Amino acid sequence: MFQTLKRLDRNIWIRFFGETITGIMMFMIAPFLVLYYSDKLDSYVQVGIIMATGPIMALIGSILGGRLADLYGRKPIMMIAILGDATALVGFAFADTFWPLLLLNAMLGLTNSLFHPAASAMVADVTEPEQMNEAFGLLRMGHNIGAAFGPLLGSAVLFIDRQYIFFAAAVAFVLYAMVLGKFIHESVPEVSDEGSPSNRDVLRVFYNDHVFLVFIFAGIFISMGFSLVESMLPLFLKESLPTYSNQENPFPYMLALNGIMVVLFQFPIASKLGNKPFGKVMLAGATIFGVGMILLALVPRFLYSIQTPYLILVGILMAVYAFYTLGEMIMSPVQQTFIALIAPENMRGAYNGAASIQWLIGGVTAPLMASLFFDHKAGHIALMLVGGASCLSGLIYWQLGRRVKAAEQKRQTA
Repeated sequence: MFQTLKRLDRNIWIRFFGETITGIMMFMIAPFLVLYYSDKLDSYVQVGIIMATGPIMALIGSILGGRLADLYGRKPIMMIAILGDATALVGFAFADTFWPLLLLNAMLGLTNSLFHPAASAMVADVTEPEQMNEAFGLLRMGHNIGAAFGPLLGSAVLFIDRQYIFFAAAVAFVLYAMVLGKFIHESVPEVSDEGSPSNRDVLRVFYNDHVFLVFIFAGIFISMGFSLVESMLPLFLKESLPTYSNQENPFPYMLALNGIMVVLFQFPIASKLGNKPFGKVMLAGATIFGVGMILLALVPRFLYSIQTPYLILVGILMAVYAFYTLGEMIMSPVQQTFIALIAPENMRGAYNGAASIQWLIGGVTAPLMASLFFDHKAGHIALMLVGGASCLSGLIYWQLGRRVKAAEQKRQTA
């Protein structure tokens, strides 16, 4: 494992350290934002609209960011995106009503989505195919170091003026942009004018590559699951544990456990699964992920109904969340590797941008759907429905893997 890590490109390591720091700052804020919105706004529908606005803008930004990364390079797009994130964070320090929060979420969704297609394409540019699972697993581990420590720090400073937290996060993002500008090297492949894709070629990504389209369709339900759990789980728990205060909400501890697990186990899992069939791996991961969501919907309500002591309740919920996290760890690097392997070299940014659509559709639809259930005190139903749909996605991925394998065997024998 250590020999594999040593062989990874310098760009990967710079991103690992940068995203660890910025991840800590963001996860200081993220677990408490949805609770802040619900306290300040008139209805859960308004909360759902705010949570959905960012992904709507990200739909534009991800496609645009992928195309710009192919045309002008990965590095400048990544820097612009990070500085945009910092600007939005400063704005959050002063916003406490619906319209400012709505606009800032839209801005953050746009700038975040510019970053990820360029960054994922850069990983594919500088990494050999057999090392991609490890590279993506390492970066996800860095992100989840932030998920492990950020919520705990956020809980510790919850009573400090919120403005200081937002300003500190913005400063971290600016420093990350400066490091990218100074030390990262541009990795976009050099192609001749004849080899550069036209806008029409980029649009064909959406309707000519049927394998890619099925991949995106299956990913929508997975992205809905991620969106519900990461952005709305504090409200699910608040609804299921109605007499608990915001400070007693178990979500920060569960999110910290998620980060710790990814830090400890993501890279070994990614390395172990690197040569396994895509379809079988995704079937296992999506099934565990979906069943974990269903348990998250049912277990808190059951434990509360039988008056389980707080510490025991938190311990059981953390065990359920660990099961959910296992499915997440199985799927995430394999998904990114699949995109990197099927994308033409000169269209990696466009493919990563197009792949973001699955996350954006899920990120828009899941909070809006959940908010309607919340207004009827039935948020757990939304979690169960999406958990079942995630299991269905596993079957779609399995069939997709069989189709890709059959196509490869046919080419080899032709």
